[in-house]
Amino acid sequence: MNNLTIRFIAGFVFSGLVIGSALLGTVVLGIVFLVFSTVGLYEFYSLCSLKQHTKPRKWSGLMLGIAAYLLLFFYYNGYLDLSITWLLAAISFIFFCSELIRLDQNIMTDLSATIMGWVYVIFPFALVNKLANITGEFNYELPIGFFLILWANDSGAYFIGKFLGKTKLYEKVSPNKTWEGLFGGIVFAFVVAYFVSNYFHSVTLQVWIIISLIISIFGNLGDLFESQFKRSVGAKDSGSFIPGHGGVLDRFDGLLIALPITVCYLVFAL
Repeated sequence: MNNLTIRFIAGFVFSGLVIGSALLGTVVLGIVFLVFSTVGLYEFYSLCSLKQHTKPRKWSGLMLGIAAYLLLFFYYNGYLDLSITWLLAAISFIFFCSELIRLDQNIMTDLSATIMGWVYVIFPFALVNKLANITGEFNYELPIGFFLILWANDSGAYFIGKFLGKTKLYEKVSPNKTWEGLFGGIVFAFVVAYFVSNYFHSVTLQVWIIISLIISIFGNLGDLFESQFKRSVGAKDSGSFIPGHGGVLDRFDGLLIALPITVCYLVFAL
C-alpha cells in the first residue's frame, strides 16, 4: 500500500475510534483519551529531550500526568469532589522537593518542561470529559460535534491550501499553510457545524457556529504552535503512533488549544 492509502485507512480507523468511544459512554471515552494523553505526554517529553540541556523528568512526569488526568476524569464525571486535589498536590510537592535537592544546574529548566507537559497535553485531553458532561450529564453530542468540526476545518485547510493556496500564512513556521487554506477550513467548519446542528440539539445553531469559529482560529494556532515546537528541536513529527499521520500531538495539535477555549465559552454560554 502506498502512503496515501495508509494515511486514509489510519485516519478512518482513528476517527472511528474517537467517535465510537464517545458513543460507548463515559468509561470508554475516558480510557481512550487517557491513552492518547499518556502517549502525547511521552511524545512531548521526548521532543523536549532533543533540546540540549533540557531533560524533563519523563517517568515521574508521566505518572503524575496520568494521576492528574484520572483525577479530572472522576471530577468531571461527578465521582469525586474537587477537594481531593490535596492528594495530587501532596504528591507533586514531594516530587518537587525530591528534584530540588538534586545538584543539577538545569533543574529549573527540566522542571519547567515537565510541568509544561501537564499543561499543554494532559489538561486539554482531560477536558474532553468535561465537554461530554458540560450540560450536567454525559452527552456524546458535543464531543462528536467538536471533532467533526475540527476534522472538517483540517480537511478544508488541507485541500483548499493544496489546490488553491498561493499566499503563505506563516512560512517560517509552517511552509505549507496558506491564507486560502485558512479560509477554506473556516468555510468547511461552518458547513459541518450547520449539518451537526440539524442532528445534535444539545446546543443551538448559533452555539455550533461560534464553536466552529473558535476551532478555526485556535485550532490553527495550535497547529502553528506545535509546528514551531517541532522545528525548535529539529523534529519532523512528534512520533509514529498513527501510521501516515505521525504522533498523537500531530493529530491533536488543533485540539490542544481549541478545546480549552471552547469549554470556557460553553461554561459561560450554557
